Amino acid sequence: MRTEDQRSVARLAVGVTGVFSLGLFLGWPLAVVGAVFAALFLQAPAALPLAAFGKLFVFSIGLMFISFLVSSIFSPYPLVFLILVAIGIILSFMWSVSGAGVLPGVIALMGALMIPNLVLQSQDLALVLVYWIPLNLLFAGFVSTLMFVLIPAEPQTAAHKKAASQTSFDPHRRIVRMSLVTVPFAMAFFVSGASAMLVLFFVALLSQQLAAMPTAGKTVAKAMLTANLLGAAVSIICYEINVIAPVILTPILLCFFFCLTLGALGKSQVPLAAAAGSAITTALIVYGGSVAPFSDEADVKSITRVLQVASAAFFVIIAYVVVDEFWPEKERQATQ
Repeated sequence: MRTEDQRSVARLAVGVTGVFSLGLFLGWPLAVVGAVFAALFLQAPAALPLAAFGKLFVFSIGLMFISFLVSSIFSPYPLVFLILVAIGIILSFMWSVSGAGVLPGVIALMGALMIPNLVLQSQDLALVLVYWIPLNLLFAGFVSTLMFVLIPAEPQTAAHKKAASQTSFDPHRRIVRMSLVTVPFAMAFFVSGASAMLVLFFVALLSQQLAAMPTAGKTVAKAMLTANLLGAAVSIICYEINVIAPVILTPILLCFFFCLTLGALGKSQVPLAAAAGSAITTALIVYGGSVAPFSDEADVKSITRVLQVASAAFFVIIAYVVVDEFWPEKERQATQ
């Protein structure tokens, strides 16, 4: 493995485990979300610039408060409420595809999905979420920046930056396709009265990962299913080990081990390498949500969480394949 790859894996394992561990010790709300944010930051080739992170933090604060206020006002009117949720999802994809990136898109979808859902259950808990999503983002950003300082990355070349900024897809078509996938799931989730907050977070993350992928159709579906199955398997194994050794050091060591292992897998040349990054976030959500749950989900076991997340993943991915058959993605037409 190249030296830079070794550094990248070390940054990921130490940084994510650090956020995960402090969340367990201090017991702050949504610590799992903070660990996932850290994983997304640390899988990037370079640290997020301070100015860009500041804008992202301010954006998350403003978005969560606006979502809370709008949801609170319109929660007594179910039809209008659902229409606003659908509009919020579509605007989130527009924001992401316009060049904002995956993480801002995930935050926007969290505001469109998680806050309204929790407002219907408890406005007090929703207000906790409004404060703690930006705070988790802030802490994850601080830890990831610290890790890039302690374990520096190689400077990106001009060719890498140019390749990363190139887009060859039709943004309008992509927005429509992903909206047709995510909006029906959200409507079914809200109408059924479901309250699994981490499942909504998982759907927000999965939808943005699908939206960001350059390829389309069954290739993406196979890769994402593989990633989620791998992450689910890791989380079940970790949960069973946790049952055998129920001390706080166990989940910390397990988190470090699976981040290190999956991170190294992602830098290898084996077929599963492409699924490793998504598998880390899936394992954090499923396993982390079982050992450090939010609000009234304290009795949700890992197997139940796997079933919840798996159902959401199959729905979103199968819907993605179906929509792709009728609305295949095309490259943007070159302007004359």
